[in-house]
Amino acid sequence: MHKFSFSFMNVIEEAGEVLIKPVSFFKDLSKAPEESLISLYLRCLIYMSFLYAVAVISTTLLAPNEFPSPSLIFLFFEMPTAYLLASFLIFPILGFLYMFFSWICGGNTGWKKNFRAGTASLSVFWAILLLQSFGGLIHIYLGMWIGIAFTAYVPFLFFLALTSYLKAPVKRTAIVLSLFMIVLLYLQYSRMNSYMKDHKIVENVNSQKSTTIEKEKQEERETMEIIRKAMEKAKAEEQR
Repeated sequence: MHKFSFSFMNVIEEAGEVLIKPVSFFKDLSKAPEESLISLYLRCLIYMSFLYAVAVISTTLLAPNEFPSPSLIFLFFEMPTAYLLASFLIFPILGFLYMFFSWICGGNTGWKKNFRAGTASLSVFWAILLLQSFGGLIHIYLGMWIGIAFTAYVPFLFFLALTSYLKAPVKRTAIVLSLFMIVLLYLQYSRMNSYMKDHKIVENVNSQKSTTIEKEKQEERETMEIIRKAMEKAKAEEQR
């Protein structure tokens, strides 16, 4: 049985449950007592702190070698401040987004249940983004395919939350979320296409730079060789 009462350890366990066993989690979530707005926000804040930790790891340990290292002020002051401020936006946005989809699909539109579903969905974002960053470090296309899988996984979580927890009709929810997934995949494709174009431009620039550097080195070697031969010739003439 899942532990739905608010505590730091329960929140961490919930993230694992949503990631590994989302179907049973959202079924059991309907049996959980309602929580206050403060505890719901604190759940969101904890998951935002996980996202911040993943962002730090992604920009330091998992960043490509050609990327410059961020400053300590940016990592430990500007970034956490930004994530803290973002939590005040993400928390209501997720809740109202669930309320909107639940209203369209014919489910429960109570704000506490929808905000609870929103925080539960947010619990897995950090793990998936960490996996995507790690995959991107191995190969750029691996990171992209993980991103595509994540894009399809979000509507799946929405579907489970709407049908199992918010009691929305299955057929209508499936149709609505299928359209939602198509939009998300199109946006993901557009972003990937733009990223690949930028990546190719950077590769071409780096290739041109390496070619130019190689030419300069070759010219330098040729110049040194000419100077060496001239000096040898001068020494030979002096000896005569």
